[in-house]
Amino acid sequence: MISMIGIGTAGENVVDQFRNNKEYNVYVLSDNVTRNSKYKYKIKSHDKPEDYEDDNFKLGKFFKDIDNHVQVFLCGSSRTANATLNILQHIKDKKIDIFYIQPDVELLIGVPKMQERAIFGILQEYARCGLFNSFTAFSNCEIEKTIGSIPIKKYFETINQTIYYSVHYKNLFDHTNPVVGNLTTPSEIQRIRSIGRINPRTLEENWYFDLDNSRDVCYYVCVSSDKLENDGDLHSTIIKHLKNKPRNAFKNVTYAIYESPFESDFGFCVAHTNVIQQKTLDKLEQE
Repeated sequence: MISMIGIGTAGENVVDQFRNNKEYNVYVLSDNVTRNSKYKYKIKSHDKPEDYEDDNFKLGKFFKDIDNHVQVFLCGSSRTANATLNILQHIKDKKIDIFYIQPDVELLIGVPKMQERAIFGILQEYARCGLFNSFTAFSNCEIEKTIGSIPIKKYFETINQTIYYSVHYKNLFDHTNPVVGNLTTPSEIQRIRSIGRINPRTLEENWYFDLDNSRDVCYYVCVSSDKLENDGDLHSTIIKHLKNKPRNAFKNVTYAIYESPFESDFGFCVAHTNVIQQKTLDKLEQE
C-alpha cells in the first residue's frame, strides 16, 4: 500500500483520482476541508506564508495509520503549500516522494511568485540531500503541450488525470516484472525526476517537465498481448531506437517492456538527475 497525500486544492484534486484503487490510501490536507475526518484534515487559512510554517498542526492521530511509503502532491503557488515542510515533519521517518505541480510561472506576480520560487527550490534541495526519496516535477504548460487543445471546462480535470495515469503506472511498473528489459536503479544521488509519455513504437518523448541535465532515462513500454506474441520485429525495432538515444559516461538509457492491460500500446519515460532545476528559478529572478 502507498499513502497519497494531497496538500491544497491542486494536490487534493490529483489524489482524488487514486481513490478507486485499492493499492492506495488517500489523505487530504487543505483549507477546503469542512471538518476533520479519518482521511481529511482542515488547514487554517493564513495571510502570511510564514504563519503556515509556524502553525501547530496536531497530526499524530491523523497520520497514525499512514503507510511506510508516502507520495505527496502539491502546487507551489498554493497558499497551503507553505505548510508542506510543517506537515511532512510528522512523517519524516517514512519514504516520501514529492510530486510537484508547477503552474504557468510567467503569470505569477507578488507573493505567489516568490513563494513558487522558494518552495520549488527548497523541496528539490531536501530531496537531493536524501530527506525525501524523490522530487518529481510536472508543468501544467508542458502537459498541455503534449496533449494539445483542451477545453477550458476540462482543463484541470485533464491535467490531473494525466498526472494520475503517469504516477499510477510508474508505481505499477515498480512492482511488476517486465516481459523483457534491462532496467537498473539510478544512483541514489539522482533524486530529481521528470515523467513523460512516449510513442511506444518510436520511443519519441513528450515530457511533462523539461528536465535539465538528465543523467539516466528509463523507457517503460506497454505492448498488447497480440503484438507480444506475433510481432517478430517489435523488439529489434525498440532496441534500434534505444541505441540512437543520446548517452555518455554520465547518462544511461534503460528500458522494460510490459504486457499492456489494453488492446492498444502506450508507454512512459522517466528522467533522473542530481541537478537542481534552475531554469524556472532563473527566469523568475530576472523578471
